[in-house]
Amino acid sequence: MGQSAKPAPASASVKPSTNPPNLDSIQAIPCARSLRVLVADDHEMVRFGLCAMLQSQNIEVCAQAKDGQEAIEKSRQLSPDLIILDISMPVLGGIEAAQQIRVFLPDVPILFFSTHKTSQVVALVQSVGAQGFVAKDQMAATLLGAIEALREKKTFFSF
Repeated sequence: MGQSAKPAPASASVKPSTNPPNLDSIQAIPCARSLRVLVADDHEMVRFGLCAMLQSQNIEVCAQAKDGQEAIEKSRQLSPDLIILDISMPVLGGIEAAQQIRVFLPDVPILFFSTHKTSQVVALVQSVGAQGFVAKDQMAATLLGAIEALREKKTFFSF
């Protein structure tokens, strides 16, 4: 009792993890240059939480946007490597923003992160050129898996 199957060496000290439990097993994949991500969501707490999670995985958040119009402007200014968009945002929604971003950044992967998770919505995001979709009720590991897939020029749809 009280012994673990794999005891730590006597010189090692065991510290509790500061990451949420579902992120402990995810390893950031080293690359020549950091992935620069733009995050657009109208809910500040969602945006801040998403950015903190990305940064904990050594992913650079180059900008945040609170609506689709701001996402377009910051995408044009910064040319991120990946864009994460919510669907429902004020001023301009994510679908419309993606259509406009595609004009000047045709090859940048777009990942939708939304509570709207029907097959019709997924078909709609695909029709505007998105390479991924993750429902907001999915685990953080799912979102990180989607980001890694898009980094590798693959698609990822989970809803």
